[in-house]
Amino acid sequence: MVTKKASRYYRIILILCLCFFVSGVGFIFYMMKESNQKNIAYFEESVENMKTTVNEQIANNMETLDGVALTLGEMKVMDLKHLLPIIRKINDRNAFYRMGIIHSNGKADMVDLDGTIHHKVDFSSSPIFQSGMQGKLTISKTLKDPFSNNYLNYYSVPIISNNQNIGVLLAADKTQRLRSVLDNAIFSHSGYSNIIDSNGTYIIRSMKSATVENIGDIGNLSEEQLTSIHQNLKDKTSHFFTYDEDKQTYWCLYTPLSYNDWYLLSIVNENMINADHTLIYGIILLTGFALLIFLLLFYLINRTHNRTKQHLERLAFADPVLGISNFVKFSIDVEEQIIQRKDAFQPFAFWYGDIDNFKIYNDTFGYEAGDALLKIMCNCLLANMQTHDFFCRESADHFTGIRFFQEPNQLIEWHEHIMKAVIAKEHCNTHSFPISFAIGFYCVTKPEDVLSVNKMYNRAKMAQQSIKANREIRQAFYSDTIRQNILHVNEIESQMQLALKNGEFKMYIQPKTDTHHNHRIMGGEVLVRWQKSDGTIIPPNDFIPIFERNGFIVLLDRYMFASACKWLHDYFENHTHRIHLAVNVSRLDIFQEDFISYYVSIKEQYELCDDVIELEFTESLAIEDHALLSAKISELRTHGFLCSIDDFGAGYSSLNTLKELPIQVIKLDILFFRKGASIEKARIIVSHIIHLAKQLHIAVVAEGIEEPDQVYFLEKCGCDFIQGYVFAKPMPANDFKKLLLKDPVGYWGKGFLKESD
Repeated sequence: MVTKKASRYYRIILILCLCFFVSGVGFIFYMMKESNQKNIAYFEESVENMKTTVNEQIANNMETLDGVALTLGEMKVMDLKHLLPIIRKINDRNAFYRMGIIHSNGKADMVDLDGTIHHKVDFSSSPIFQSGMQGKLTISKTLKDPFSNNYLNYYSVPIISNNQNIGVLLAADKTQRLRSVLDNAIFSHSGYSNIIDSNGTYIIRSMKSATVENIGDIGNLSEEQLTSIHQNLKDKTSHFFTYDEDKQTYWCLYTPLSYNDWYLLSIVNENMINADHTLIYGIILLTGFALLIFLLLFYLINRTHNRTKQHLERLAFADPVLGISNFVKFSIDVEEQIIQRKDAFQPFAFWYGDIDNFKIYNDTFGYEAGDALLKIMCNCLLANMQTHDFFCRESADHFTGIRFFQEPNQLIEWHEHIMKAVIAKEHCNTHSFPISFAIGFYCVTKPEDVLSVNKMYNRAKMAQQSIKANREIRQAFYSDTIRQNILHVNEIESQMQLALKNGEFKMYIQPKTDTHHNHRIMGGEVLVRWQKSDGTIIPPNDFIPIFERNGFIVLLDRYMFASACKWLHDYFENHTHRIHLAVNVSRLDIFQEDFISYYVSIKEQYELCDDVIELEFTESLAIEDHALLSAKISELRTHGFLCSIDDFGAGYSSLNTLKELPIQVIKLDILFFRKGASIEKARIIVSHIIHLAKQLHIAVVAEGIEEPDQVYFLEKCGCDFIQGYVFAKPMPANDFKKLLLKDPVGYWGKGFLKESD
């Protein structure tokens, strides 16, 4: 009875304290929300006032010019001699920096505020002239005055006479006048404004603004934010958003102006706005202090009953879907039955596994079917348990458990038996879905190998993750090698972004020689080397596979492509010998939506002529998505790219690749040229491939060539280009340039003799 009363008493205290805490936190969030909404409304009102001021400033100038243009149209006078007194008189009142007339031929006569006259200034290609001739009132973007060091904005209005546009009245105002309006602080002197266009490009920047060129550069904006911003700018709608920069949060609002496609962009520091939140933080501190008192009180009261409570909680640790132990209960069981009983030690394996593509299974067949599959897995595990085995569902489709064994092969047989049982039962549900359960084992064969639950769990999971992407291998046993590999992957992934930013990925080039021109260097293949700041070089095989799995390979591909284009641009500025570089394209890159547009834009940016950049695609990609690759190659060729298939002969549909893909080059797989018992067969295959390619007008590159006799054989077969250690290893781009200078007519490659520096 006493125990029940005490328990009831504890519950009442707990409920009261929780209610107090929840009410306090709710009040705090309510206060913060109200304050925030009020501040946002005030910010929007301030921006709207600024917008009105800017529009009025521009409108006043436009109205003045429009009135003058109307008068000039009625006077039908367009020569500067007669117009000059009128323009000067008008400008004395409005203080435009410059006024003038653009005649219908696009030539302008203008006079400055100080009396300086400019004759026949060409505005024929200027948007302000073209818009004026179309009858539009226009203000230009900020332009640097060619006659002074001032920055100006030109206003233009059409001059109409007898319903015909006979010219454009032009007035230039110093940008500083509009900037002085933008510099007026908004929101209690803590904000500022800029003018941008519909592309987000800055037109007029406040003196308080950071030096950026586009709205996308103002802070750490997500891809989703950038997409939304550009869509709103395109739709001419106002939008409020926040962003972070230098550990500060900023409010930002852009709203369309009445002229051009301009927007007023206003920014204010949130910390300056929410200074009154100190009171709210005080309330949070007070609430936390009250909660701390409660926890201390509850601990003191409940300490004597703690063991009983823990025992009762353990009885309730069951998985809600399967009814078996959850991970917390499982951890307790491992602690009590394994870790604390090393005196009765038996070899066991701590295992971890999950169902491949379980999320896809759920999406395809529904959550009820997913739960049914989990129950099938659970029942099969239960049916194949030994006396002392136990397991749990850790989360979702992840299971973990303890399995006792004498030989490791018993674990493999047990796993295969489980999978056969699961597949057999799942097929009864008429779901045609491949079921696979990858599993990792951490085997404990002696007492000193027993670790904490989390450590054993992590090691089993490491083993499982090492084969997760390999559909052929479904069991893995933990080893220090696996651990080191995972740690290596984590280390690579933690450094890759900074390495790209710091330029640690270096461009190497391996020369290609032309067999038809005395082995003169005709180009090379661009390769990547990761050279860390301390000079250490990480081999490509250590990071390329990791980047291909995590998607970073796309950024690296594009970085190397841009580096190659820049190198070619710099080379062609000073040399006439035509060469081309081959750049590898990863499988992931070709599936990007902007794949074509990006590569074309970089090529055009560096003004490269056609057929100097070759993009290499792997043959495996041609097998996986033949139609997509064919379409991409066709489009790339229209933009002047050479396209080749790398590792030709490594797949199973090489002849189909030659027949279907519009490629210009093939690179024979290095496996053809490795020494072995079947060298004669390999040479027969290679000679026929080269002959076939020649008939299809496809150039052939042989890579991985290391011996002179291979070169002689390839020359005899008619191979076009050779790449390999027989001539040169991959080298830094600067060394490759030096090598080109040593090889003006092909003597470098003659007889495979390399001249010293």
